[in-house]
Amino acid sequence: MRRGLLLTLTEPPAEMEEEFNAWYDTEHFAERLAIPGFRSAQRWVAGRTYLATYELDSAAVLRSPEYLARYQNQSPWSRRCLGKLRVFKRWACEQIEPGDADPKPGARAVVMTQGEASALRRVLQVRRFAAESGEKIALHEVLDPQQPSSIVVYRLYQP
Repeated sequence: MRRGLLLTLTEPPAEMEEEFNAWYDTEHFAERLAIPGFRSAQRWVAGRTYLATYELDSAAVLRSPEYLARYQNQSPWSRRCLGKLRVFKRWACEQIEPGDADPKPGARAVVMTQGEASALRRVLQVRRFAAESGEKIALHEVLDPQQPSSIVVYRLYQP
């Protein structure tokens, strides 16, 4: 069975960004990482847009009773934060290459592409995924967050 990845792209309204980050860092990540099959999670930021990467044993984790219980019965704080987002996109994916590679711990930034990215410097690893929606997504894990301005670089979010 292939490894899975859940990607979420979010943008809170400016007036709610502090609360959104507090919710993510104190409630949401802990809830998700307590679900069997969630291996790890990281947040990345570009401006006020956040990319979250949840490493999964397989994409089937997102259909498990444990995950669905959390997803379908959100806390009041989760409902409040998610309900106010300006942008919310979600991709459930299977890793197609390289095999079952874990994210590189030295990555300071990622570039998410839906095709090939060019002119990336100091790439540690490229992992490719097939989303359940049919989209092909690649995560380019980079050491140097300074990349060409035509590419959206998500820097590692550290509260």
